[in-house]
Amino acid sequence: MVFMKRNDLTHYLDSYLEIDKYKNIDISLNGLQVGSDNRDIKTIVFAVDACLDTINKAIESKADFMIVHHGLYWGSPIPIKDNFYKKIKLLMDNNIDLYAAHLPLDAHLEVGNNKAMATQLNLVNVMSSFNYKGENIGVVGNLQKPKTIKEISDILNFTNPIILDFCDEEIKRIALVSGEGAHDIHEAKALGAQLLITGEPRHSEFHFCKEEKISMLCGGHYESETYGVKALAVKLSKRYKVLIKFIDVPTGL
Repeated sequence: MVFMKRNDLTHYLDSYLEIDKYKNIDISLNGLQVGSDNRDIKTIVFAVDACLDTINKAIESKADFMIVHHGLYWGSPIPIKDNFYKKIKLLMDNNIDLYAAHLPLDAHLEVGNNKAMATQLNLVNVMSSFNYKGENIGVVGNLQKPKTIKEISDILNFTNPIILDFCDEEIKRIALVSGEGAHDIHEAKALGAQLLITGEPRHSEFHFCKEEKISMLCGGHYESETYGVKALAVKLSKRYKVLIKFIDVPTGL
């Protein structure tokens, strides 16, 4: 088996995910967050969150490199103590590099959370939309055949969705903004969508949905953001001959 060097991998990820494009608008420290010297990478694990559970599972998997959507740094200094210290120490003691991609992995038009969900639904005429500080992070597209919200939720494998079912016809046009995207229901309506798919619900948008007859499918923040890391895992497995594993630590939220 041929392995790749860590620096080659991070350079590829930085370029492919367009990390620099988001450096002034994303509070996440995207890119390599914890890393040792350049070395061979044999096993890459993917997860939504850089929590103690996923780090411990990465250690069990004998990972060299960990790619997550939610990393360790969120726009402000944080003391290295308590559980934050434990995370850093576990990564360093077990020689695991940590790479994070937040907005870059929401917005990407091949492996992003929203594009990956659109692909799962076989949407056509998919367009990038939902501008956030100058960059589009969501998508909108059309089903080839109209479906019910229940059918759509089942295709996306949402286990415990919250459904605001107010559209009075089967769904044809869908907007997708993963995670905390409920506030984008207004733009979804303006784009002609009958349904917004996101992660978390928002009480303040309930009556807008009801009055404007637009539906919202909230699959859970976690579940709506497994799509990007899984799609990126498939991409890297085709590019590099390394061991690839997805670590599932659902929150139910």
